[in-house]
Amino acid sequence: MTDDYKYANNSQFRDLLAILPLNAGYLSNYIIIKYDVTMDSQMFNRQNKTLICAEIDLADYFKKPASPRQKQYEAIRAIAIDGVVIEDAAKRYGYKASTVYSILRDAKAGKIELFPAVKKGPQQKRTNPDVRDQIIEYRKRRLSTPDIQDRLAEDTIKISSRTVERILKDEGFGKLKRRTNKERGITIKNKIIPDRSEHLDFSELEPFNIDCPFAGCFFFIPYILESGIIDIVKKCEMPDSSDIGSTQACLSMLLLKLMGRKRLSHIGAYDKEPGLGVFAGLNVLPKPTYMNTYSCRCSESQVMNLQSKVLTGFKKKYPNLYRSDYINLDFHSIQHNGDESEMEKVWCGARGKTMKGANTVFVQDSQSNTILYTRADILRNEEANEVKKFVAYWKNINGRVNETLVFDCKFTAYGVLDELEDDKIKFITLRKRYAKLIKDTLNLPANQWEKIHLSIPKRKYKNVSVHESEVKLKDCSNTFRQIAVKDHGRSNPTFIITNNKDLSMKDILEVYAKRWRIENKLGELVAFFNLNALSSPIMIRIHFDILWTIIADTLYHRFAQDLRRFETNLAPTIFRKFIDMPGRVVYDGNKFSIKIRKRAHTPILKEVEKLQKPFQIPWLSGKTVEIVWTA
Repeated sequence: MTDDYKYANNSQFRDLLAILPLNAGYLSNYIIIKYDVTMDSQMFNRQNKTLICAEIDLADYFKKPASPRQKQYEAIRAIAIDGVVIEDAAKRYGYKASTVYSILRDAKAGKIELFPAVKKGPQQKRTNPDVRDQIIEYRKRRLSTPDIQDRLAEDTIKISSRTVERILKDEGFGKLKRRTNKERGITIKNKIIPDRSEHLDFSELEPFNIDCPFAGCFFFIPYILESGIIDIVKKCEMPDSSDIGSTQACLSMLLLKLMGRKRLSHIGAYDKEPGLGVFAGLNVLPKPTYMNTYSCRCSESQVMNLQSKVLTGFKKKYPNLYRSDYINLDFHSIQHNGDESEMEKVWCGARGKTMKGANTVFVQDSQSNTILYTRADILRNEEANEVKKFVAYWKNINGRVNETLVFDCKFTAYGVLDELEDDKIKFITLRKRYAKLIKDTLNLPANQWEKIHLSIPKRKYKNVSVHESEVKLKDCSNTFRQIAVKDHGRSNPTFIITNNKDLSMKDILEVYAKRWRIENKLGELVAFFNLNALSSPIMIRIHFDILWTIIADTLYHRFAQDLRRFETNLAPTIFRKFIDMPGRVVYDGNKFSIKIRKRAHTPILKEVEKLQKPFQIPWLSGKTVEIVWTA
């Protein structure tokens, strides 16, 4: 086996040829690689431990030129120095005679550069002296190499980290000691640590002009002042801290709710926005940890007291939101996705299965859709008594319960219905069906059924058949009205139970049919206020979170009343058209101005009287805020 064959068919030989530089000159074409695998040698390839050596056959190199330029040189030299005939030189070096004549002509004219000059790289460092001085200055401030790069990039100076490190090394700077995340000003998740939240100190506050992503939220401040929520928070002695008072903490939580679709933990996306901090009287909004743990310092009785006082204040200020003759009640389960919790398993309609979660109750004014009552810590064996707790709560606020309560058959037990009758509390509910009851009802003669037309828009089956009777339910001593309904689009009759003797059958059916409004309301709270996102497996924290959701929802109702032709719009629509708009918060040393550009719905807002004049804000040291519309 020849060496040529051996080298050409050896993978190590081919790999070695691949690493040779392309510009190695003429000699690179005649390098013969001779190698041996020697474990004792000191000169090894790091990857395959192959001893490398190279030898050049100079005679072969000159006799067999490979590159075009060398062949031209050898042909010209043979003719000019050795006196070789042109035809013989052409044959020796693989040219035609005419080609050799052309080469000689070009060589005499100086058109061929047989020995091109080798270009050399820069002989000195190319970094601008001013940039070097900047790098040295930044290192004196104890900035790391990436930080120096970022600072230079801000000045549109592009420089590699290796160059920065080389300059610093040449100037005698060593590596910085590794800094903690806190010293670097970032979190574990590589986010910038915002400033510590604290009260705005107007004795040191300088004028500013800053951006605000949700400037429309300032439209709610006149309504917050009007409702008296801040005074109620102070009376209830909600928790505070050395830097953040109870007023600022509650306003921060309310602001997050007003922005919609935000969990308490999402406040971290806005804790570097001083414009939003002004809303709560802070330099910036509190951190997620503070907001998530704030309710841990509250008791259940304290939250219920706050809820009672807030609803009492709302009812006095906004009586139009609480004047319906009917009140809808329903349970709502919020699933818990964690591994460890003390929650019971409840039916979660959003998931279509039973799983651990919080069982909550919501009570709604049937006409305005405003939420009247909510509670979170409800055990399954206590569900039946929840209606009695609401009755006691509503009596404490209203003095009496004149409204008719509307709920489904699973909301309470028959024995509780008997207690409501004894307490003269009116209700409308469903009776649980069983085979014999359905059979006996369907066997009733046709002449005992009455046709009724229901005036409910978009209802498919408006003409139904009804039959009324008096019944005594299990565990009950009182009798109730029972209305059986058929021909309503279902295979089996529906049985409505009520103790309201004053309503006609038609009114009873239409009132119960409107119970779906609370289902729609819960859907709105889930979609816009993120109701199904549990803030914690601890019930008091869930109740506290839901309470501020209800307060924000009520403020949306009140704000909508002042928007001509938008009075019945839901919170998501109001937010999208009137609240979700950026602006600028300007402080001139005496007052605040909220500057917002005009939009399609600006004319509607300009008709809101509360927004057309400056309003004074107590938690901003009595400074005034003015809404300014710009082009």
